[in-house]
Amino acid sequence: MHGFLHLAPMVALLLSQGEPADAPAEPAAAAPAAQEPAVAPDEPSAEAAPAGPARPAAPAPVAVEAPAPARPAEAERVQVARAALAFLDALLAGDAAAVTAACSERFSFDGDVRAGRDEIRRVWRALLSERDPGQRGALLDLELLPAADAVARLGPPPPRLAPLAAARGTWVAVANVSRRPVVLFLAREGARWSVAGIE
Repeated sequence: MHGFLHLAPMVALLLSQGEPADAPAEPAAAAPAAQEPAVAPDEPSAEAAPAGPARPAAPAPVAVEAPAPARPAEAERVQVARAALAFLDALLAGDAAAVTAACSERFSFDGDVRAGRDEIRRVWRALLSERDPGQRGALLDLELLPAADAVARLGPPPPRLAPLAAARGTWVAVANVSRRPVVLFLAREGARWSVAGIE
């Protein structure tokens, strides 16, 4: 326990002891016993009261349970990575519904923008149906970059994808899928991150 609650018992102990033991004692004034007024045990006498304003009683120590440490917000890069991996896992599995769920409401198929879940799902079903069922592929590598860093490192994207890279807060995921590059553009959509386009 720290802070004032830790000091409270020590303060109470010092107040109850009065003067330190090595302080010079003043001679007590002798007074006849008959002249001392009778004082009820629970009432303090005027002679025992300290000069000046009365000191408040020291607060009793209170046991305060420390709150559980708040879980820090998940780092943005981790959120982006989760969204990219969910998309890529669904893509490799050939699951059109799961791929669509990982997409934003407006999705760019290499510059061909479609809107609405039903339309995006329809396009994914058509694309995935053309794939050889026995050729699943594998994710070999994944690199995440804020869009500005990706442009500085890889050069400007083609004009059909420039709006995705220019959007504020966009991340770029460069994946190596069975030795073929796949570029994803991820953006925040409400409270979640989603894939807004693919090249």
